Amino acid sequence: MASLLLSLLYQLDQTQWLDEEVLFSHQARQLQLLFGHAGKTVPFYQRRFAEAGLDPTAPVTRETLNRLPILRRTDLQGAGNDINTTALPKSHGKIHEVETSGSTGRPVRLNASEVTNLFWRACVMREHLWQGRDLGGKLAAIRKARAGVAMPPHGAKSEFWGPASGSIYPTGSAVLLNVASSIADQVDWLQREEPDYLISFPSNLLALADYCQDGGIGLPSLRQIMTVGETVTLELRQKVQAVWSVPLVDSYSCQEAGYLAIQCPDSNGYHIQCENVLLEVLDEEGKACRPGEVGRVLITSLHNFATPLIRYEIGDYAEVGAPCACGRGLPVITRVLGRYRNRLVLPDGRKVFPTFGYHDEVRAITSKIRAFRYIQRSVEVIEKLMVVSHRLTNEEEQALRSLIVKNLGFDFKIVLSYHEKLSPDGSGKFEEFFSEVAG
Repeated sequence: MASLLLSLLYQLDQTQWLDEEVLFSHQARQLQLLFGHAGKTVPFYQRRFAEAGLDPTAPVTRETLNRLPILRRTDLQGAGNDINTTALPKSHGKIHEVETSGSTGRPVRLNASEVTNLFWRACVMREHLWQGRDLGGKLAAIRKARAGVAMPPHGAKSEFWGPASGSIYPTGSAVLLNVASSIADQVDWLQREEPDYLISFPSNLLALADYCQDGGIGLPSLRQIMTVGETVTLELRQKVQAVWSVPLVDSYSCQEAGYLAIQCPDSNGYHIQCENVLLEVLDEEGKACRPGEVGRVLITSLHNFATPLIRYEIGDYAEVGAPCACGRGLPVITRVLGRYRNRLVLPDGRKVFPTFGYHDEVRAITSKIRAFRYIQRSVEVIEKLMVVSHRLTNEEEQALRSLIVKNLGFDFKIVLSYHEKLSPDGSGKFEEFFSEVAG
């Protein structure tokens, strides 16, 4: 595995500089292998190729892709074993099962192979190398763990960072704390562990930054913050820099296909991992979005011959970016906006990604809010769920409602509710907003 990984990393170091069209020509050759395999050994795709009138063994073009129907989550769930290969090539190694967190309420199960693991590890290492991390440092993670595992005060510890880096480089230690821990316990743990790098969910990091800012608490050992699993805003990047004086580096991935895009080491844009996945961003008419346009994300996993995912709609929206000044040919997305249910349905029927008020605007009204979540209950009603240190005054509540309405641009009824705790979803993530209307 170490030899394979080093060999693949060498290749990735070359391919990142290829022109975008040259990269697609390489993807097309891999897609021809994938389609031919799926057309021969996967009943679901045998039917799908026949219905589209396509020869799965023919060369693949962009027009070929456009003729293939979109694979939706319900299709994947309903296909059962028909979407799995009946004959995985021996060179792909053993099969293992992947299960999504079900944060949308609709978890899926699929198979993957040792080859898909290899590309996942290679992308992990590519990110470490791009960001210039010192692998000899200490890595701290505050993420989901099983109930009662990695809890305060000690958490859990490993002698190396993980199977990607640990298989080819000597690394420092890694420590883990369950994200179910209180923010106060998390900060105490970080002060004791003194990590060089910290990875967690954006919502958790915002709460940590607020706590440290309010308490005048520094984390002087930190060199970099790493984020996963949720949308990263410019506000969070600025907050992390202001409180801890370190950069924030994000990556975009999914459980179904691994790494989709990695933040450029020279900018805040994300380079699509073309060697691992074909990623499309389509508008409402199914056409490819141009730079500056926002659309839904489709992925084709290039190396998963166990459960092929061809034009799979993962439920996210992203904004396409222009070619990056760094010189890499890997296409760019400038930001990931969220999932279908993160869109606000306006009274006039339009669906938008909302801004409820920047964090500093809210703190100018009150500093009592410790955690929050917005839920659109109907086309007229939005509820803000809050965990607070003290109940807001009538004046603070009214100012908060006015701020929300002003930023949304519509006169929604704003309901404020108080709670002892707000729970994350099954994956440990914590969505700031979701709509019960958007679906």
